[in-house]
Amino acid sequence: PPENLESTSKGRPLHRAQEEHRRCGTTAANTHMTRLRILCFHSFRLSGDNMRKQLFDLANLGASLADLATLDFVDGGHRLGDDALPERLQALFPPPYFEWWNAREGAGGTAIYDHLEASLAKVERHIAEHGPYDGYLGFSQGGCVAHTLSLLSMRDPSFASRVPAPRFAILLSCRLSRHTEHSELVAGAAAAPLPLPSLVLYGGKDTDVPPAMTRELMATLDPAGVREIYLPLGGHRVPNLGEEEVAVLRRFLKSVQ
Repeated sequence: PPENLESTSKGRPLHRAQEEHRRCGTTAANTHMTRLRILCFHSFRLSGDNMRKQLFDLANLGASLADLATLDFVDGGHRLGDDALPERLQALFPPPYFEWWNAREGAGGTAIYDHLEASLAKVERHIAEHGPYDGYLGFSQGGCVAHTLSLLSMRDPSFASRVPAPRFAILLSCRLSRHTEHSELVAGAAAAPLPLPSLVLYGGKDTDVPPAMTRELMATLDPAGVREIYLPLGGHRVPNLGEEEVAVLRRFLKSVQ
């Protein structure tokens, strides 16, 4: 299912200011700005280390925000074998591999997300140990994780008492949770959208999470706070951004500083 096409890491904070400043040519003036702290969630069957590679080495998104934010990566709650990826991809994205859940079909178009509770518990521990964070960033399954965590923290009092809601989210090529136990919360957010400033990036040629699925997720967010980067030729990957898209990203982050 598409929600399984969404990645993982070592669960440790990333404090590489010097490296990130070098990579994006940060000026001395910029180093005095307060940098946001963002917790990042990888896609299906990857890792936090591999997501760092996607953001900084295979795309320019990481470098485009590195002087404005410090990124921290956490792995999914379920570890897989070292052969979880096709052999042709293992050289590019080496193990270990993790997933946030594995979806199986439930009743009435919903799904059951195996391993979800372990992943939520792991994120809760990570935030308690390494937080607080200003916002979330997630790609594919990781974007669904970021949205779901926000939904739970903003609409589930029990969860909110343990995990504070983020002030913003950056969501890449992701969809709504179909987990059976989230059905009422998702329906509630569609009726009364979340007041969560969000930047949503997605591609018109994405066949894993088609644009309509991402737009359905966007409908659960208060439109007054949503900024959108739509790439008509974009597929299911962390995108390289053009100058205009980089400007949108940076304006969004400065608006939530």
